[in-house]
Order: sequence, then structure tokens, then C-alpha cells
Amino acid sequence: MPISTEERNYLKNKHRGGLNNSKGAVYENFYATYQIALLMNQYLSQLNEIYLTSQMEEVFVDDLLIRNLDTLLIYHQIKDVKGLTWAYGESHSLLFDFTRQKEISTEENERFCLKLVFSDLKSSVCKIPTEIEECTIVEYFPACTSINELILSHSSFKNAIQNIAIQEEVEDDELSGIASAILGAWCSVRQKNISLQQILDITYSKGKGFINIKTYPTIKISEVCKDILTRFELSFYTNGFTLYWSYHRLKGETIWTKELEFKLENADISNIWDLMEILS
Repeated sequence: MPISTEERNYLKNKHRGGLNNSKGAVYENFYATYQIALLMNQYLSQLNEIYLTSQMEEVFVDDLLIRNLDTLLIYHQIKDVKGLTWAYGESHSLLFDFTRQKEISTEENERFCLKLVFSDLKSSVCKIPTEIEECTIVEYFPACTSINELILSHSSFKNAIQNIAIQEEVEDDELSGIASAILGAWCSVRQKNISLQQILDITYSKGKGFINIKTYPTIKISEVCKDILTRFELSFYTNGFTLYWSYHRLKGETIWTKELEFKLENADISNIWDLMEILS
């Protein structure tokens, strides 16, 4: 069923309200940061094929759309509201919005999923109405005043940021820095059909030198080579195809190849200087 004139007016007002709701915008942007981190980790080698759009016009579930590799469309309604119910709203309810979006997406033959994100654990939205339960999921995400508070209070958010950090163990303040850089990149763009790669590029350009995020699948170092590198108290980590190493105040980096790995495994190394010569 096409969108009626009355519904278009409703969607226009809803869109305007979403743009002007500063409290809601903070919550939505924090949640978008969370999703961006999850997606970066999941699609690390395909960042150009995942797109995000916020505050869509003439869409009933309109706060965030994630367009996936397999053309799955995930529509999000993101609500930082106390005591949220499916009957929330006066002339139109959440249930109305989700039902109409289901009808439209079905008519368009989309592969889609509808998601309601809520902040109040006392809300009664976990029981999904029968009319939409086959295509709808709900997700709790806490409302926090800062990224640092999210890191400290919501383990899922912290883990999502940790999973895209280069090093396996990262202090909370560095995780907060990574998340804040992603948030800043997301908030700096128009948020219309923007790819994960674009977000990552902006994140790096603004945080160059101190934001350590995975960029593409990282090389694996053999256990033999790891033993050799650590034998002489060399500190190291990898990102992409590059090995970054340090020894006291000395630092370096080298492209890791199978040839280098073979050379290192078969070299006669008796001290740190022999090792650094091979890596240089």
C-alpha cells in the first residue's frame, strides 16, 4: 500500500523531530559508533561494501539503515525513552511504524530486518508483537553521558572497540580514544550512504599517529619467529602486512613476507643486533 498524504506529513514531522532532538542524537551517534566497530571487525577486508545512513526521509523505521554485503537492509529505530512501549506515541505508535515498514519493504521485495534499540530496562518492548515478530529484533543499549562511561559500564561496547584495536590488550583510555575518533568521523559527515571505508579513512586522517585500528587482515607470524623475536626482548605487533618493533628507544617497521619469515627462521642469530639487521 503506497504512503498516503497523511503519512507523508507524519513522516516529515517525525524526520524534523529526529533532527532536532539533541539528546536522542547523542544516543543514536553512540549506538552508531558501536555498530561501526562491530561491522569493521566483521567485514575488515570488505569495508567498501557496507554502507550506513541516518535519519532517512519517508521511512517509518528511520534512525539508522545498515546496508549489508548480501543486500540485507537493517532498519533501526533508536529510542532513549523511559518506559518505552510498542504503543509509544499519540497518533502513530512504534507498532504502527514497524508494521508499515514491514509492508513497504515486503512490497519492494527487500531482504530486510527491523530493529528496535532501547535504553530503559524497565521498558516493555522485549515481547515483540505477533504482527512483526518474524522480521523484528530488539536490543538494549544503555544511555550514557560519554564514551568513557560506555567503555566502563557496557562490556559489549568495550569488546567491540577492543576487537578492532591492533594490540590484544588495550587500556580503557586508549579504547575511549579509538571510540571517540570513530564517533568524530561519523559526526563529521552527512551520514547518507557512507561506507565503513570512508569512516575509517576519516578516523585515520584525524587521529594519525595515536589511533591504532586494524586496517585489513593482519599477517600471521609463525610460532618459531615469535620465539626468535621475543628471545631478545624485542616488543612487536602487526597491522596489515607490517611488523612494528621496538627495543628500548629504538623503533622500526618492516613489511612481513614469507621470504623474510624463512630468512629469520634459518638465520644464525646470536644477539639483538643480528635480529635488527634482518628486520631492517
